[in-house]
Amino acid sequence: MSRILPRPGLLLAASLAPFLVATPALAAEGESAESSAEAPASPVVVTAAAAAASAAAADDSAVGDWTPLGSEPFGKELFSKWIPVPNGDSGAPRQGWLGTADGFFTREVHLAYTYVDADGPDAEQGLARFHLPLSRRLWAGLEVPFYQDRGGDSDFGDITLNTQLMLVETRNVSLNAGVGWRLPTGSDSFGNGVFAAQPQLNLFTDVGGGFSFRGRVAYDFPDSDAPESFILNGAIGQTVTPHDNTPFGDLTWYVASTWREFDNGPTFVSVTPGVRTHLGGNLFLLAGIEVPLTNTNQFFKEGFTVQLVKGF
Repeated sequence: MSRILPRPGLLLAASLAPFLVATPALAAEGESAESSAEAPASPVVVTAAAAAASAAAADDSAVGDWTPLGSEPFGKELFSKWIPVPNGDSGAPRQGWLGTADGFFTREVHLAYTYVDADGPDAEQGLARFHLPLSRRLWAGLEVPFYQDRGGDSDFGDITLNTQLMLVETRNVSLNAGVGWRLPTGSDSFGNGVFAAQPQLNLFTDVGGGFSFRGRVAYDFPDSDAPESFILNGAIGQTVTPHDNTPFGDLTWYVASTWREFDNGPTFVSVTPGVRTHLGGNLFLLAGIEVPLTNTNQFFKEGFTVQLVKGF
């Protein structure tokens, strides 16, 4: 968010969210046991190990080394090594999209270019991101707008540090909460130099048929010179090809929408249709166009983004 509200490049950058790399789907395995009606009656001693094995066998969501979060006392996994989550039951991968947020963790780097068509001078931005799960429960991300240009003038933007805590994670649902910290590292002349905290709740869910839904509820608290805002975001899309069908692996279409209500300014509403594809070698290409539906003269007409994502 900028100190002066109509800052097209910054508003577009604020609406973009981290983007994720998928892991190949793994077949779930489960075991069932039947008790014999003829078994003699005798005391049964259940050890902790036997109980854990029984629970794992009964949970058909367990895949390889990954198990759902929530079956153990909360906090036990705070320092457990991060394990990539398998695809949802219908094959929907946990991958990031343009114009929306993620309820899941990934380990990757991003490089994005955005061009903004506005009523005034057009704007451009180069943005780098770095995502790192610290454990199964903790994650941190860094967003660096290393290049911003408007009307031929260029500068460095405000860096954002994102911190998240995983609340719930099953085969089909991920829900995390966190705070995005905007740091005043950019020039005031570009509407930067703003400190802000953005508490947020992020969701991902596989809804069947290769479709997934994700979104965010957040509130932005900037310093005294910028307006506060409530943010509601949602997106739905479908993955239609297998991961290994490169350069069109994990081919996904999606539509995202953002509603941002400023406490003393105009409402911002936009839609962002986009696509994502796996090029090979865990390298992904994303493209999308964000189109504001309200107050385009104060924000911008449309913003075009192309992004590369590399998982590691």
